[in-house]
Amino acid sequence: MDRNKGVCIRRSLGYQGAMSDPDVVIVGGGFVGCAAAAALADGRRRILVLEARAGADPRFRGELIHPHGVAVLQGLGLHAPLARAGGIDVRGFAVVPGEDAEPVLLPYDDVAGRPRRGLSMDHHAMVASLRAEVSARPGVELRSGARVTGVVREGERVVGIETADGERIRADLTIVAEGRHSKLRGLLGIAQEVRLLSFTAALLLDDVDVPHARHGHVFLGAPGPVLAYSIGEGRVRMCVDIPASAEKGRDAILALLRTAYAPFVPEPLRAAMLRAARADSLEVCANHAIHTRRCALPGVALVGDSGGCCHPLTATGLTTGLNDVRVLAEELGFGATGAPGESWATVDAALLRYQRRRYRFVRAREILADALYEVFRGAGTGPLAVRNGIIRYWQGSSRARMASMALLSGQESRLSAFLAEYARVVGRSAYSVINGDGEEPSMSARAASLSGLLRLSYEKFERSLVTVYQDAVG
Repeated sequence: MDRNKGVCIRRSLGYQGAMSDPDVVIVGGGFVGCAAAAALADGRRRILVLEARAGADPRFRGELIHPHGVAVLQGLGLHAPLARAGGIDVRGFAVVPGEDAEPVLLPYDDVAGRPRRGLSMDHHAMVASLRAEVSARPGVELRSGARVTGVVREGERVVGIETADGERIRADLTIVAEGRHSKLRGLLGIAQEVRLLSFTAALLLDDVDVPHARHGHVFLGAPGPVLAYSIGEGRVRMCVDIPASAEKGRDAILALLRTAYAPFVPEPLRAAMLRAARADSLEVCANHAIHTRRCALPGVALVGDSGGCCHPLTATGLTTGLNDVRVLAEELGFGATGAPGESWATVDAALLRYQRRRYRFVRAREILADALYEVFRGAGTGPLAVRNGIIRYWQGSSRARMASMALLSGQESRLSAFLAEYARVVGRSAYSVINGDGEEPSMSARAASLSGLLRLSYEKFERSLVTVYQDAVG
């Protein structure tokens, strides 16, 4: 029988007999990999999760989850374990536009007119909790210290993986959840566009809290935005965006934090920030935008940052990963809604449907993150004019705040909705510049701001249209 045409396979994803190989192999035992195991596990199928590290990943990773992602966690039975392990509710965001400026509150509740909550939590505790929960589920095995170095193919189809020890593990479905620096993405031949955007200096602040409880905070005015949020009682994570062009030595970064960033962070957060930096709790990591046009091939799907990522300012990474595993499970027919396909052809058709749905959700996230980061940096007359315009837009309308939070949280994923909101912000910004409402007193300064604003908006609309076209023909 011709396996490559999917006429018949050695076993279906619903096979219940004893076998040495799993039905599904998941490469990566971090947050998204564990969530994928939970989404696909039903007690009948064998799911093997392979994690390259023998212990915890010491590096800083995402810790904020929007309400859309929390809903997925609840559906998978994973929210309660995270809450017990220290996860706390997040009610929305507070954006502080400058030194000593009043914050603009952007609550999640406005999105649907009912209480909605995000989640924040120390990443290491989050992953440890998920691993313990998922490993206890029937049919799931988590194997640490197993580094995957290659894929096994039959014709054009991926039918398993190969480890650094030379072991070959066959599976009807391979899921790649390695994160943004995925090695398998390259081995699978998936093209990627990688841009270095900036660096994040991550700090853990003790014995302090954010000004507005249970809100993520974004402080503007420095060379890059500063994101701060609680991850427990008296513990605040602060993520300081450092320009890619800045000097990266420890002393240079400490001097930059003290002189260029601290003035825009209110007390007592400012003092706690400088204490944490001096106490050697500083971790610096690169921020990349990784753009892909494929996240599925016959027999394999990429989930989370393995399929691409954007600037972490919008904190959408974990939420996107959770949306990925939910969509993948739905398309494969896992869960209470039905049985999975009985042939490779059926499974591979489901993977293509997953790819289409994933990119419909992801594209708005990518362009939103790119646009917000550019205007929140405020580098140049155009971005600064848009930044002033979006602050006024939020201050003047609850509808504006609601629409922006719907896009930010993933409740609204249409690219057309982002473009409509961006057009409103540009219009408001242009009106303010022309009327002299901003910081441009002279006509020449206003003309420069308006020119920069129009150039920036044209670039964003052009990129959006190019992205839509590429996805349509790709």
